[in-house]
Amino acid sequence: MMELLNPPPVFMEINPASLRALRENRGLELPLRRAADGKLTGECRKALLSALQRFLGRKNWQPRVRAICGISAHGVSLRKVALPAAGGEVEAILRLQIEKEFPLPPEELAWGWREIANGSATRQALVAAVRKGVIEDYAGLLTEAGANPEFTLSAFARELLCPAPDEPHAILETGRTHAELVSFENGVAASVKILPANGDWSDAMLKEINAKTIYVFGNGAAHDEIWGKLPAGFVCRRLEIPDREGYSAATLGLNKSVLDKVRLLRLETKAEPARTRFALPKMDFSGAESRRRLRQATALLVVLLILPYAKALLFKPALGWKLAAVKNHRQQFASVVEPELRFLQSLKQSQPPYLDALYLFSKAASSGMRVTSLSLNQRGDIALQATLQNAQQVTDFRSKLIASGFFANITVEEQTPVPNQQKVSVRMTAQWESAASRGRLKVGPSPDEIAKSRGETNAAGPPTAGKIPKT
Repeated sequence: MMELLNPPPVFMEINPASLRALRENRGLELPLRRAADGKLTGECRKALLSALQRFLGRKNWQPRVRAICGISAHGVSLRKVALPAAGGEVEAILRLQIEKEFPLPPEELAWGWREIANGSATRQALVAAVRKGVIEDYAGLLTEAGANPEFTLSAFARELLCPAPDEPHAILETGRTHAELVSFENGVAASVKILPANGDWSDAMLKEINAKTIYVFGNGAAHDEIWGKLPAGFVCRRLEIPDREGYSAATLGLNKSVLDKVRLLRLETKAEPARTRFALPKMDFSGAESRRRLRQATALLVVLLILPYAKALLFKPALGWKLAAVKNHRQQFASVVEPELRFLQSLKQSQPPYLDALYLFSKAASSGMRVTSLSLNQRGDIALQATLQNAQQVTDFRSKLIASGFFANITVEEQTPVPNQQKVSVRMTAQWESAASRGRLKVGPSPDEIAKSRGETNAAGPPTAGKIPKT
């Protein structure tokens, strides 16, 4: 979810002849074609827009991708500007200094600054500036492609890859059409120089830099004839960059600035400060920056409104799949269990009630009764032969069986005295009622009888014998 709302940034290096982009482990390299005025041709701009949109892969509902762009030093000017030690509005003071030091006014430049010294008597700032049209041309293309661009100098990003950035050194970036030579002192860019690809770089190096260590990047770095013209005190170190699409010293340096949270000097087009007090009715959304911030605020408000429903919308397909899986498992389980359940239920319903009949015989039997034979079959025919104390017990036994409602056709087939004993031998036949009639009866021991059989006592009173239910 967080990756959808906060996509990873893309790092770009824009040179006069090419554009490189690096995002995570994916790279892109595109050629640039320019018109006579230096701007991108219409055909080149259309091809760039299509390629960048595919590379970014941004959906319409997703926020814009943060694009950190390093531009070449063509047309870039560096100045060290003195600031008053007293506090104040630094930007306003810098505007006055830029009008004094640069050939163009601040409103026609894209510029940024970084404080490099802050002493008790004076302060110094490094100001980098380029024509506003250069940044606006790139910014319009990237904004249309779905990115939110930020601009700095590629030289500042390359400086982060140097092993000893605090020592005086120079960085030479060589390419097919030109080379950039930037000198650094105490971690601050002192000068920048564009060198022709086929020129003699040794003289320019001796004139432009005071450092003795030169770090070399680029595909044309191995020029032994140039290094041979330099004095013996110079040390040239080539820093290798992976030969992969989108990889360069600038894109890797920009990536490092984000990972290490290093704030690079940022080039921005800054409008002239308003001379009236801020008031909501006077807000002007005609500028590109104001419209961009308004769109960001609107997008944030929309996200906050739909966020409670986003989880349900996102997880609805997965939940539907889980419900379908549960229903499928339930159907599979029922297809296996239901036939067995129906079989057991039919078996229970068709099972003869032998135990119920024996339980009622035991409840109806009087003291001293002895059963000599008992026969029961599935059709419900019962034949009983027993010995009782007298004829009265025979009558009582038969009456209790009739009163239970469980038996029908109870007949005393034979009743004879037992020789030499005061007992009566009796043979009886019966048949239990139909299943529908038996279903209305409650046959079984009562809770008191169960407690008595376990040796327990009833707190409410003495235990009572269970009674045979009557219909």
